[in-house]
Amino acid sequence: MSLKELINEKWKEAFKARDTNKRTAYELIKQRIMVAEKSGQVELPLSDEYITNLIVKEVKEREDVLTFYNSNDEQYIAAKAVIAELEQYLPKQMEESEVIEIIKRIKATEPNLGKVIGLTVKEVGNRYDKSLIAALAKRV
Repeated sequence: MSLKELINEKWKEAFKARDTNKRTAYELIKQRIMVAEKSGQVELPLSDEYITNLIVKEVKEREDVLTFYNSNDEQYIAAKAVIAELEQYLPKQMEESEVIEIIKRIKATEPNLGKVIGLTVKEVGNRYDKSLIAALAKRV
């Protein structure tokens, strides 16, 4: 079963269970998938990796929204529930030490810091926060 099919199934389950937070989480991803499919800019059918990237973007947006709400707000609690539901589809995050090892290996063959950062981001993918990779590369 593809990730898209799994998301559709989970949405149906949440809809039947009347779980609004889970249903919202899956509706957000379904919306992103539909927009991507109709844009004509990506190859169809969407790969599971591409859908995972969409989930990563949605989780980051929800995390950014959290800064605007008080932790007792209803919106804050709803956003946290959406994040919790979507995080199960994210790849296992790498430890900082693993990323440092990758950076060291790439630095051994590539002296240009910009290329080191780019190659590291490409190799790590969604398994580590991309915004932290540049700082790590400069520090190592």
